[in-house]
Amino acid sequence: MARPKLPLELAVFSPADALAAQTLGASRIELNAPGSYPSGGLTPPLAVLAALSPQLRIPMRVMVRPRGPPANPHPDFIYTSVELDAMRASIAEIKASGTMDVARGDGFVFGILRSDGDGALEIDEEKCAELVELARPVPCVFHRAFDPLQDCEAGVDVLVRCGFAGLLTAGGVKGGGCVGNLTRLERICERAGGRIEVVAGGGVRHRNVNALTASALGGAERRGTWVHSAALKSDGSGMDEEEVQRLLTELAK
Repeated sequence: MARPKLPLELAVFSPADALAAQTLGASRIELNAPGSYPSGGLTPPLAVLAALSPQLRIPMRVMVRPRGPPANPHPDFIYTSVELDAMRASIAEIKASGTMDVARGDGFVFGILRSDGDGALEIDEEKCAELVELARPVPCVFHRAFDPLQDCEAGVDVLVRCGFAGLLTAGGVKGGGCVGNLTRLERICERAGGRIEVVAGGGVRHRNVNALTASALGGAERRGTWVHSAALKSDGSGMDEEEVQRLLTELAK
């Protein structure tokens, strides 16, 4: 199979799928707790990391998320002091375990929001910067907590100030994931300007990835951009290996 023009990161929810992703040709995995896809991906147990890490040749990004979405109408990614302590503890424990390999390209994935006082959400710069510092030298990626922000350009600037190495985003919260938010996603890529890696993820499948790469992620100036997908089977039971192969084929065109 030809090498993809844009690298593919696969969100995985089991060690078996992580190793399958590596075999199929993914460039990186985002590791989540087994069975946590319905919750949006949660922190994987240390035992899973310890068993998987020695078998990986590709980078592993580890989700740090203590719980799934709260009941409506409460916004997600606004955490209590207890939940923030759990995130700190997860980062410290995983770092101390020796399962993360900075040279391989491993990193943490998390996002923390707060209310701006007027009913809108904004990045909690203080808390995020604290966790980025705690994680060093392991790099950190801000996840799709970014999507509901009203000012996406200002959000990119905040992430750069915090020291994040990457941003996983669908571009916004319109239906259709990345493909439904192409204009905003292009603005995010322009603002990033190579200062921070942009990972485009949200509803990405082989049938629509060309629309994404030909517009928001197109052009030589998009260096440092990635495509992200869970590539799940229709019943959500695990990774669809045929879908992964089709994604890689489309990305190589």
